[in-house]
Amino acid sequence: MSTYSDAFADAGSLARSAGSPTRPAGVGPVTVTRVELAKLTAQLPLRIALGVCVVAPIAVAVLMHLVAVRPADTLFGRWAGTTGFATSLLELNWVATYGVALLAGLAAGDMFASEDRHGTWKSILTRSATRNQLFVGKAVAATLFVWAGFVLLGAASIVASLAIVGHDAPLGLSGQEIASGRAVGLVVASWALSLLPTTAFVALGLLFSIVSRNTMVGMLGPLLVALVMQLLDTAASGQIVRSLLLSTPFSAWHALFTDPIHTETLTWAVLISLAYIVVFGGAAWLGFRGREFAGADAVPASLRRTTIRVGGTILALTAVLAGLASVGPTALSAGRLEESITTTFGNLTEVRYHWQTGQAADSATPWKATCNRGQIRQLESGGSGPGDDWACTIIDTRPEDGLAPTVLDVSLKANGCFTAQASPGAVGPLYVNDEDGEKFINPMYAFDGCLGSP
Repeated sequence: MSTYSDAFADAGSLARSAGSPTRPAGVGPVTVTRVELAKLTAQLPLRIALGVCVVAPIAVAVLMHLVAVRPADTLFGRWAGTTGFATSLLELNWVATYGVALLAGLAAGDMFASEDRHGTWKSILTRSATRNQLFVGKAVAATLFVWAGFVLLGAASIVASLAIVGHDAPLGLSGQEIASGRAVGLVVASWALSLLPTTAFVALGLLFSIVSRNTMVGMLGPLLVALVMQLLDTAASGQIVRSLLLSTPFSAWHALFTDPIHTETLTWAVLISLAYIVVFGGAAWLGFRGREFAGADAVPASLRRTTIRVGGTILALTAVLAGLASVGPTALSAGRLEESITTTFGNLTEVRYHWQTGQAADSATPWKATCNRGQIRQLESGGSGPGDDWACTIIDTRPEDGLAPTVLDVSLKANGCFTAQASPGAVGPLYVNDEDGEKFINPMYAFDGCLGSP
């Protein structure tokens, strides 16, 4: 394994051979990055983590292909056993929730704290590597390692899912059929878009590592924040807090699968991710620059006290955000839900007809949805906000068609996505047969959609 001693010796040899002063000039950010990457890849737990990044997506794809019951409460979960595109997106949902935080904690959380644990700061800082070089090199190494793990996850997920489950054209979040060729690009773009908030978690791990000087805090801190973000994500309906959550950019890929694509959601995800990278990275650098590595301040007086202080700060911020979760306007209005339900239901009726008969359906049917909540909640919320008490009635406004109204039970989540289900008597059972007797999943039995809001 490469070490700083080896790097310093090599740089010193180069300097002496060139007739330079004894202070080596060859140790810079690139050298630090190389050494840190060698240290990371030499650790057995991190090697195992990279192996899991390859094996886990394959195992999930095999499981989705074999089992009959699938996670219908997750976007694309109900289709995860019928098309590999849905399987990969299901895995992306899980990875974004906790996998990224675990990976960032393992790689970045110990990046600076390990030097405190081994007492190596003095020797590193007095052997030509400056604070700037160390910070940049360590930050780049942690980022590259986490990126490598995330890319392995994404590549293994896409390849394994398509190879094992299949590459049938998926349905989008507006009920539209997406051609397989276009779906490949959208799934790859979804994984790529999630690299930005992943980098923000790396910066957060570095910040925990520097501030706490404690390996456990550095490793578990990002996971704790991810858990807090997940809790807030399910409750925050106010647009102010929701738009600022670190978890929000991980949901931005939903907008790629709506018709039309909601570009404002994608733009905001990029901006908020970059803002978190700058804030966390800047705070980490300020903490590292202001630290003393000699004297009484070289080691914290009490690591337990530091851990409690970091935990207390997270809890305080969580309490503030939870208190403000419903403050401000909400984008989850009845009007927007009606518009999305109308489009999605209309598209799915065409899809089912096409799957059942092999012919194109009449796309001119004038569907119209009317959505409201339970009477009490309707009065309390003014007909807006998340909840599982929404009901939407869909009618064909052309009387001569003679179609009866369809009532959907709708669960609208705080992230702007919904699940709708009608009684089998209205839209048919879960499985129906085409004209050749082949069975397929009824896309109208239960379906998901998204409003495209942050």
